[in-house]
Amino acid sequence: MTVCMALSPRARAMLGACSAVLLAGVLGLGAWWLWRRRPGREPRVGRLRRTRAVLVALGLLIIATGASWRLVTAVKPVPECSPPGGPLPATPVTAQVVAEKVATWAETGIGILYSQATGAHVCFSRAQNYYVALNANHIAGARAVALGDIVLKPDLDMPREALKGLVEHEAVHRTQWAVGTALGGPVAFPIVYGITDFFFPGARNPFERMAGLEAGFYTPSGTGPVLGPAQLAVLSALGAIIVVTPFAVRYRRAGRARIRSRPGTPRHRLPP
Repeated sequence: MTVCMALSPRARAMLGACSAVLLAGVLGLGAWWLWRRRPGREPRVGRLRRTRAVLVALGLLIIATGASWRLVTAVKPVPECSPPGGPLPATPVTAQVVAEKVATWAETGIGILYSQATGAHVCFSRAQNYYVALNANHIAGARAVALGDIVLKPDLDMPREALKGLVEHEAVHRTQWAVGTALGGPVAFPIVYGITDFFFPGARNPFERMAGLEAGFYTPSGTGPVLGPAQLAVLSALGAIIVVTPFAVRYRRAGRARIRSRPGTPRHRLPP
């Protein structure tokens, strides 16, 4: 924080903009810009500002770790994947593929670091041009899961045509990761996917439908949302929050107004 305070206002603004893009993408940059130009803007002091600085620093540290490990993998390539029957036909590296790799650079590094730390065999599939981490005990269990430009999978032991379809299915998820990262940062897509899958589980999930249900080994089970007890409880809690929030904001503003009206109240003693 001392270093940030020593920077010029222009340098601090550039640092803030870059941090917003890295952590929250284009939407984060827009939110940062609107926040800086909100009416009645005041400098934040005390615990809230320190907490925000720690969270930003932690997020940037994780991104830097992932980006650095991905760079190590780029400099020291891993072997090509060899499924039963030999490698699948290679696909060309297009401008779209390069853009997706750049957009998911940090999260791919985190995925490779996790895979290597857990003893997975990491290889490169020239079919759709992404990394594959083979580990029967990875976080997704028996399923394949994309993490940026790497796919975590138990093994490659399946019929060749089924494997070809799965490779194409996971390539679509890489595109979704890239778009999500560009718009909302590295965690945007998994958050949106998780929320969507909570209400539209399995084959109902639109992200899986876009990637191809049959290729992803999903059995069609409808398209509408599932509204069980858990979903209804979450929707009820969300509705309560929406109803209560305006009253809480009004009460907070009234409290600030009362404190401001007291003579001799220092500005740094005002509640955030």
